[in-house]
Amino acid sequence: MLKVSESSAIKRLGDNFAALVVLQGVNYLVPLIVFPYLVRVLGIDGFGLYSFVFYVIWIGIVISDYGFDLTATRLISTHNGNSHKINEIFSSVMILKMFLSFLFLGLLTLAILTVDKFSQNYELYYLGFGFVLGQALFPVWFFQGIEKMRYITILNAVSKLIFTLLIFIFVKSIDDLYLVFAFNALGAIVAGIWALYIAFTKFGVSFKFQALSTLIHYFKDGWYVFTSRVAVQLYSSANIIILGFFVSNTALGYFSIVEKIIRALGSILEPLTGATYPYLNKIYQSSKELFYKRNDQLFFVILIIMMPLAIVINYFGYEILKLVSGEEPHEIMIEVLFILSFPLISYQYGSQFTNMLVTLNETKLLNRIVLVAALINLIIAPIVIYFAGIIGLAWLNVFIAFFIVFTKGYFIYFKFRGRGV
Repeated sequence: MLKVSESSAIKRLGDNFAALVVLQGVNYLVPLIVFPYLVRVLGIDGFGLYSFVFYVIWIGIVISDYGFDLTATRLISTHNGNSHKINEIFSSVMILKMFLSFLFLGLLTLAILTVDKFSQNYELYYLGFGFVLGQALFPVWFFQGIEKMRYITILNAVSKLIFTLLIFIFVKSIDDLYLVFAFNALGAIVAGIWALYIAFTKFGVSFKFQALSTLIHYFKDGWYVFTSRVAVQLYSSANIIILGFFVSNTALGYFSIVEKIIRALGSILEPLTGATYPYLNKIYQSSKELFYKRNDQLFFVILIIMMPLAIVINYFGYEILKLVSGEEPHEIMIEVLFILSFPLISYQYGSQFTNMLVTLNETKLLNRIVLVAALINLIIAPIVIYFAGIIGLAWLNVFIAFFIVFTKGYFIYFKFRGRGV
């Protein structure tokens, strides 16, 4: 019979997993409806422009997140019950996220003033910054740390609902592209403010300005995860940006549509890795052997689900692309989808192994792995795009994805598994 504490932990894990499954369902349902609609009303060319701006804004989100979804979640989970420490962590993280958000705004303004590619559509970037601000306001890491994921689910669902309804009502052509970013920002800001209200009123969190030394402490604590996340963007989102400087918006649209499909499918098990992270982090404190056992089980669950999915996507690629675009897909889109379906199974292992390395306190190693991958990508991407176009970039994505997963897995299972167990 399970002990009361273990039974409670499993029940809480189940509740959190269920909440994140619903959240992921909402996150899939909305793109399932909005994504094809945007492709149709904006056209391939307009969707290419949308993707370029979106991924520039996404880099801002990564900068403002600073890896706190891992480091702050771990800290909140560890100190849950200590209100003084929770308030210190909460306040410090929020201050740092606001600082980083406006730092990105300054860098974005500099790019708009100096680079024609950005200045041509400067209003889209400024509207998109509202999305960065909304994401920074939303303390996802706090709710994950106290294992109350249902609040994340509810707030995100409301945000997505606002965004979706406004898109269908007002966005009718490429001339309305600015509204897509405006509505996205509106939904994110509303959800962020609402989340803060719940944190303050329901969970008794209080905000206090922190000493510079305290802020520096939490800044340093997240440094390696942050630089790892930036590096990840340098071989994922940044490739769309790099591609945008070499090809037309139409070609960029072809690649972006396929990449968005693969990215969505690759994150289908995010609720699983997200919900189990605080649970596995706690297990590690008491039993390293059980920590690895549970991760082995998670590994096989991912394999069983993702491998058949990759096969199905490969086989029905033409039908999927036609459904999304509403027209006969260009043959180059079919080829890119075929190529990018290969590393589909590796995406969730990337998330799982990242969580494991953070729990093992190996963020410095994690940082080195992704920085090497990012450097390889930045050097090679312009070359393969120049000589092989988007097909070359697709194969580069495959190489980088497998390089990262195999390298992380090697250290976790062959270097660290027997350490201190």
